[in-house]
Amino acid sequence: MIARAGTLLTKYWDAFLASAVACIFVYLFTHHSGIGISPDSVMYGSTAINIKEHFSFSDFNGLPLVDFPLGYPVLLASLSFLFRTDVYQLAPFVNAILFCGSIFLTAKIMLGFRKSSLWIRVPVLSLIACSPCLLEVYNMLWSETVFLFLIFLLIVLLRRYLLIPSIRSLVPVALVCAIALVIRYAGICLLASSAFLVCFFTDQPLRKRIKHLFFLTCTGISLVLVNIIRNRIASGNSTGVREKALRGIGDNLLQIGGVFTEWLPFLKGKEALASIVFIALAIIAVAIILFHLLQQQYYPCFENIVAVFFITYACFIIAIASVSRFENLSSRLLSPMYIPLLLLLAVIIGYFIRHYQKPIRFAMIGGSLLLLAAFHHHHYQLNAEAWEGIKDAGMPGYTEDSWTQSPAVAYIREHKQEIIPPVFGNANDAVYFLTGIRALPLPHKEIPKEIETFLQQDRFYLVWFRDGENTDLISLDFIKQKKRVEIVQELEDGILYRVDNKP
Repeated sequence: MIARAGTLLTKYWDAFLASAVACIFVYLFTHHSGIGISPDSVMYGSTAINIKEHFSFSDFNGLPLVDFPLGYPVLLASLSFLFRTDVYQLAPFVNAILFCGSIFLTAKIMLGFRKSSLWIRVPVLSLIACSPCLLEVYNMLWSETVFLFLIFLLIVLLRRYLLIPSIRSLVPVALVCAIALVIRYAGICLLASSAFLVCFFTDQPLRKRIKHLFFLTCTGISLVLVNIIRNRIASGNSTGVREKALRGIGDNLLQIGGVFTEWLPFLKGKEALASIVFIALAIIAVAIILFHLLQQQYYPCFENIVAVFFITYACFIIAIASVSRFENLSSRLLSPMYIPLLLLLAVIIGYFIRHYQKPIRFAMIGGSLLLLAAFHHHHYQLNAEAWEGIKDAGMPGYTEDSWTQSPAVAYIREHKQEIIPPVFGNANDAVYFLTGIRALPLPHKEIPKEIETFLQQDRFYLVWFRDGENTDLISLDFIKQKKRVEIVQELEDGILYRVDNKP
């Protein structure tokens, strides 16, 4: 046992160091106010609590959770029950473990590169441990924490399958795809990547590939299919409200460019150039895939699998954002591409260093060192800027001091017994998380059925946070046009209204 531990330490010493740094960051960022809480986090956390305490797959309003798959709340509930600890208190430890797991799996992937190099692996792991993109994810109560881990676990398992293509080695691949799909609907990218690699592994007989593809698909969609059937029965909706997109492919490419300006040095304020960089990297990834399709002896390599996932996720996120409306493409939504992006850069840099003569090779090495220094300087600036707020006020979100010490929240807590349901809020999740009052969401302004149901309410209270504006929902002016609105209490950051029908 000791000898084995020594071997692991020798083999993965760089991953151990990177994991230690990552854990320190998670501790520091969550020390002041705990794990970061966003509106999505409230849905996840409240559902997990209801599952644990009542075995009810419903959110804080007692409504069936359909906007998100149930996998992440079920995991949180199971861990909370197992360790007898509150969901929100447990989250930083779970996230730290998942972050470390992603780092170790990335180290394993890089060790498996055809031309593995310590001088490339160490810099990449150091960038991962300090990445503002990943630190944002792993310091929030978000399902991406599990999703990212599953991506790299799948890449490792796919390599094993491609080396030993059997049903036995395909089973864990299919199970990870099934779990990923019930953690996030974007898990379809893992299933699609796996299906692509199985389908085009032409060294294997066609009949065998069809059989494996059928097994993979049926197993991969099994859990999410049960989830969707349950959603239809519970709410009449498969995956929640999905409005038509307002952005086209060009707009989404520019938004990806905007994220790349945050990720990569030298690109600040140059969204168009960053979009071109993204397209260039996508073309290189496609070239890597085509090479391995033609050279099947190299097909099972990690480089091929990483390129396939990078392209699959990029195509998915651009397509879904062009047909369905949700928040702008942010660093959070693109985070599954971050480590694959670094791995692709490592493959490209390693290729040029190996295939050129000494003068050019030394120039490439020098340029790579400058790029690494620029990356770390960029990360330092972003992390230092974030730390200025986090050290005194906590992680951005509903556990931040500006929310927990809000005068409006304090007033609602103090007069909780006087606020008779129903209660609506422009940030209804904040009302629940900070005061314990069950508050209903305002209707989407483009869904007439929701608006009609809302207007049928004779009287209710309305909590309006100045920082909770959502342009997808009906406005306060709209409510004032349709209802009689009376101010109960106005404070600097919010207003409590009493609303009833006009005389």
